[in-house]
Amino acid sequence: MKTLARIFFFIVFVSGSVGSGMTGTALNAQSLHMERMTPLRNPDRGFHVESNFFVHNYHNPFNDSLVFPDSFIDDRVEAFGAQGDSITLTQLYLYLSDYVDGDIPEEALDRMQVIFDTMKSKGCKAILRFAYNYRGLGFTGGETREMISRHLDRLEPFIRRNLGLIATCQMGFIGAWGEWHSSPLSKDQEAKDMLVNRLLEIFPEEYCLELRYPAQKRLLTLDNPEDWKRIGFSNDYFTAGEHPLAPENDFVPGDGNYAMVFRDSPWFFMSGEIPYAENTEWGLHKLISVDRTLQIMRDHHYSAFDISQNNELNIRHWKECPLTAEKLDTLGILYDESYFRNSSGQQVARSAYDFIRDHLGYRLNLKSADIERKGRKIRYSISFTNTGFATVINPHQVHLLLIDPEGDIAEDCLLSGADPKSWQPYDPESGTHEVLTHSIEGIVRAAGLGKGGYKVGIWMPDAQENMHGNAAYDIKWAGLPIQYIDGMAINIIGEIH
Repeated sequence: MKTLARIFFFIVFVSGSVGSGMTGTALNAQSLHMERMTPLRNPDRGFHVESNFFVHNYHNPFNDSLVFPDSFIDDRVEAFGAQGDSITLTQLYLYLSDYVDGDIPEEALDRMQVIFDTMKSKGCKAILRFAYNYRGLGFTGGETREMISRHLDRLEPFIRRNLGLIATCQMGFIGAWGEWHSSPLSKDQEAKDMLVNRLLEIFPEEYCLELRYPAQKRLLTLDNPEDWKRIGFSNDYFTAGEHPLAPENDFVPGDGNYAMVFRDSPWFFMSGEIPYAENTEWGLHKLISVDRTLQIMRDHHYSAFDISQNNELNIRHWKECPLTAEKLDTLGILYDESYFRNSSGQQVARSAYDFIRDHLGYRLNLKSADIERKGRKIRYSISFTNTGFATVINPHQVHLLLIDPEGDIAEDCLLSGADPKSWQPYDPESGTHEVLTHSIEGIVRAAGLGKGGYKVGIWMPDAQENMHGNAAYDIKWAGLPIQYIDGMAINIIGEIH
């Protein structure tokens, strides 16, 4: 929920236990030094900042100032003090307000492409939303079912061309800020069904979209019932269930909406934002429970979270709130023990801000890598955990690479049977919060190898091949050395001779 008054714009492996489970001497947050954690820069996950554009003139709808496409992400990251947080996401509102009565012209598509080209140059992706009504409650954007349909047809080639730069797309289009209220179409279920089914058709089946409310999802009539698991949620009113208006606006532990999201969220993209820190009916001007926040993010598999809103209150509090391994054990939150040790191996506390930042989405931890050369074949068995809140939602390839002593790739084996989306942090069927251990194993041919040592690495590029060669979009594993070759970020897992 927005408010008009406040919208802005060799290798050493550290082996350890994974929570829950006590970790040695009982240490509380007060007895441990809190150290900042250097973040991994990974795609499709993490904190994000909000950006707003009129498509017809590059202006911010909320203050009519020009938003410079070449610096808009840097400007937003700096505005919220997140320069060191490896931000790879922006919630991108593209307002089609000037075209609500007509077609989207070519020059508008060109302007949108400049915005997306800028994101690519910054190694970022969009949590994308199209909308018409920027004025908010009490106004209408003038959208009609027919015009939305025409605009979707016009946008389809643009969306498909930029699939690799879209982390998820929110249904949008209808109502104030694209939130599906404050519009005659808010009560037109056929229009909403058309919009949802058309977007599901535009995006390949491997990609997820987002709605605002579970109630909206329950009312949908889908052309393909299998698409149910492709529809996640953008919780625009995250209050840990503690605001008086949380029922039906937030996911309150113990209610039917919470249970529904708990059941379905392992398979879809989930994001959220806290209301503005306003002393108003809809504002959130108090601190919400960090403990409950962590448990909700775990239960609902959050991949992304906004730090633009409530930055001065709850987000700031997260930075000052220490967490320890022992604390997370009591909450049933997954972690890898190495996360709470510094470079000297000493046990330390981390801030809630850093922990949430680093565990939104996936966090892959190597446990063992047994790699053996037998003549012209390589036998491999790789064991790992995922201690993030979610899995790898968007499609990524998995390659096993052999790197020769000169730093060139001698063998590149695509592991077609590896499905990163199945790398859940815990069993989604049982719902118990016990970490799963995953494995990749098999045999590949390596006929061209000569004598000498070869490094073995895992390369996980975006499934969209036009994103290959841009290391910002490759998945990095925690605690592993990364070798960069020809724009690829390769996780080095071992060595063979």
